[in-house]
Amino acid sequence: MKKKVNTARTSGGLSRRAFLIGGVGGIGVLGAGAVIGGGALLRSRGSGDESDGLPRAVDPGPLQLQVGGDGHPGRVTVLTTAGRHLIHFDGYRLTTSTGTRGATVDDPGNGRPSSGPVRIDFEVTDPDYTASVTYRADGGRVTADWEFTAPGDGLDSAGRPLLRGGRVYRTLVDARATSELHVPASRWVRDSRGGVPVQERVAELNFVDWDVPGSEGGDGTSRLYGCITTATSTSRSTTTLHAAPSRDDDGVWRSRLEFRADTTVGAARSLVDNGRTLLAGAVLGSTGLPDPTVDITSAATYNVVASSGPRTFTIGLAGRSARSQHSTSIEVTARDFDGTEIHRSRHEVAIPQDADYVDTDVTIDLPGPRSWCSIEATSADSFARTAAAVWPDHDFGPSDQSIIGLGGFASTPSPGSAQSPGLESRGAERSLWRRLGIRHLRNPWLTAEESSELGISTAAQPGGSPGQFDDPSGDDSFREWAEKALDRGEDAGAAHYELLNEWSLTGVDTVELATEYTDQWLIPFRAEMDRRGTDAKLLAMPLAGWDAEFLDTIRDRDGWHLLDGIAEHAGRGNYVPDYDGGKWNFLGQVRTARAYLDGHATDSDSPTELWLTETYACTRPNAWWYDDERTAADSVLLTLMLSKAEGVAGVHWFQLADGLWHDKYGVNPTESEYHYGLLHVDRSPKPSLPAFAFAAEMLDGASFLGWIESPHPDLRGLRFSRGGSAFWVLWSRQDGYLNNATHGTDSYFPHPEPWIPPEGASLKVTVPGATLCQDVLGRDIDLDGGSVTVSGSPVVVTGDLDLELPGPEEVSGDMSVALTDVAVRRGDRPGTLIVEGVNGTGGRLGIRVMGQQVRGLVDETSLVVAEGRFTETVDLGDALPDDPESSSDSAVTAVGARGGRPQVRIMAQRRAKVSASAAESQVYRAEYYRAV
Repeated sequence: MKKKVNTARTSGGLSRRAFLIGGVGGIGVLGAGAVIGGGALLRSRGSGDESDGLPRAVDPGPLQLQVGGDGHPGRVTVLTTAGRHLIHFDGYRLTTSTGTRGATVDDPGNGRPSSGPVRIDFEVTDPDYTASVTYRADGGRVTADWEFTAPGDGLDSAGRPLLRGGRVYRTLVDARATSELHVPASRWVRDSRGGVPVQERVAELNFVDWDVPGSEGGDGTSRLYGCITTATSTSRSTTTLHAAPSRDDDGVWRSRLEFRADTTVGAARSLVDNGRTLLAGAVLGSTGLPDPTVDITSAATYNVVASSGPRTFTIGLAGRSARSQHSTSIEVTARDFDGTEIHRSRHEVAIPQDADYVDTDVTIDLPGPRSWCSIEATSADSFARTAAAVWPDHDFGPSDQSIIGLGGFASTPSPGSAQSPGLESRGAERSLWRRLGIRHLRNPWLTAEESSELGISTAAQPGGSPGQFDDPSGDDSFREWAEKALDRGEDAGAAHYELLNEWSLTGVDTVELATEYTDQWLIPFRAEMDRRGTDAKLLAMPLAGWDAEFLDTIRDRDGWHLLDGIAEHAGRGNYVPDYDGGKWNFLGQVRTARAYLDGHATDSDSPTELWLTETYACTRPNAWWYDDERTAADSVLLTLMLSKAEGVAGVHWFQLADGLWHDKYGVNPTESEYHYGLLHVDRSPKPSLPAFAFAAEMLDGASFLGWIESPHPDLRGLRFSRGGSAFWVLWSRQDGYLNNATHGTDSYFPHPEPWIPPEGASLKVTVPGATLCQDVLGRDIDLDGGSVTVSGSPVVVTGDLDLELPGPEEVSGDMSVALTDVAVRRGDRPGTLIVEGVNGTGGRLGIRVMGQQVRGLVDETSLVVAEGRFTETVDLGDALPDDPESSSDSAVTAVGARGGRPQVRIMAQRRAKVSASAAESQVYRAEYYRAV
């Protein structure tokens, strides 16, 4: 936990890397000193103060520039006052094939150290471009202003800047090898079009540090801290830094870099190390940030605790204007998942002239035993958000009774990984895995010993590209590549290998790709596994959306029997997870994959396991294709429940936190890849996180019994057993299957705040024996005489529920499609089904019937019924087994339970626009499941 040092100058504390999550052997909270209301503990921090858990920052004195050296035309070296070389700046790579070479230099120092300005005009390998740069040193700061011209308007045929990939060549001199850290300077903003506020980047902060031997504290307690700041930088290497220019009104493309190495950088680095990237940018004075700038943090690494009660949050304030004023006002508000304001306070703070920032501690009483809260701090034009969640510990069982897993990047990857480490400690992240019930990992982030100790099954997912080994003169042969992959898997104790990833996205002919995959990768990789005698399983390359042709080719080329299972990435757009129409839906793809496996289980060597190695509920803000944060919590719980219902062997959630593997704390409100996490980029919980934990708890050791058999066309539900008792998951589809169905043709769609429950229809459902009803976060919901209100957000009902009871008898509420009194029975002839019901729609109605799927296909039998009561005979053939008890644990029906009587689905659908301006029609369904 962070310690408190109550002095006028120092804010103490260990870095987030050293903190273990609250709830593991106790709850992570700060010590005494914080108060509710207008008063609070204040701590200011100056550049000369001790860093939080970091060695003391050394002042390098005024920086100097020196031109030339080592045969690099236009090289400029940055030196300290004592003459220590810190960094070389060389030329610029304008495009992948165009860069600088010779240089004309205007150097006032004539090769000796000076403050500049140094002007360099470069020759460029393509004469249609020009490049020049001017360096200036001012105290502990060096600026580099680049200017470019490019052919035409500087755009390619697709309208993209030709210099979008531009990179500065830079070389660090004797810096600490593991010290580089890349985070954005960012701010919170609200869009005039409405919707939720978003976090956007204004600059990139590339931190690096140097040991300072021989000085006071030369035993490692002192360092020189540096930071390179750019407006745009999506990547870096040991010798280059992405620094794409932007075009000004005069047609010149410009890019500015700033290198800074004064003691303020040490203060900013300390903030970053504690996860406070917002405030770090403000301390460095990053252009584009509000002045003053506020941030919010807490002691718990992920703002997750195991019980309710007072928790201390630290509000930081930085900025020049705040130092010049007598005091600055900060307002703090907190709301729970129902929108109830649980805290509001105002604080007057002042930043001393010699301080970089000031901290204010505020205590907020978090509700429990399960909750999610949003917390916001506002000061003038600046605001910042975080969130907190409460749920109790659960003692999860072994991995073989769980489908819950994790994919995507790990914050702290295993040694040898290409990923950069995160700010969180390895222990903190693994403790969160335990809290979430993670029992499977897609990647070898653990050693075999750690895997055994944590009770987590590890997998390995070797990567490769089509044609990778076509050139025999390449660096590695396939055999060498496979040996490395298997070595890594064995070191991690991998239970299975998932061979390659998503070739079906490349756009190349599927059969051609699958042929190469089978002949050149799958067959020899399995041979290498057999040669080693590994008992790990082998999964086929995961498909990016369903692609039967790819698997057909594997079968045709004798690769099918080499597999133990297949993997699927069931991508989803603005459809609820239980929709199975169209392409980008979850349930439809999973059902199809499950049916394919069952339909091609020709012998004992056929693969049987289905793994979903990337599932998600993406929350890209204010975009209609993606979930808002509240809807995402519903999607998380339903996705996991449906996966269990469809016989999935394991689910790898993609991913734990927002950001990219190479930009772990990056923000981009318009790029979906930054929003797949269960956690926000500040590592605070989305509502998805407690929903995930609750679903994992309910599914721990659970078995699927079947779909709810309801008398109402809009009630949906799943029945499970666990520990000898039953529980039901219930939800309504009165409002349709499409999220954000009122959207227009613009991709922008204002999302509601996560604490605002959506308006919509609901059902009253009586559940015999129910004693407890819980929402998606696991919070208790009142039961009214055994009845519960069910809307589009799923609820979980437990109690003394009869394991044999197929569903409720009493359900009341409006109907989206008036199809009622649906019943089924077997016909006189094998494979025939008699369907009865009442069509109250006022006209003829199309009905579709789905039974057990055969020969690897999911299809439906359609019929049209007249208005009023009807009785129809449907020939389902092999989709309706002759023996009612023929279904077993290994023979899975596409729409029914494993074991016992199979189920069929009877469904009618209509489409209608929610509003005249809507670009898409809402989908409404009457949907019934019935045992036969």
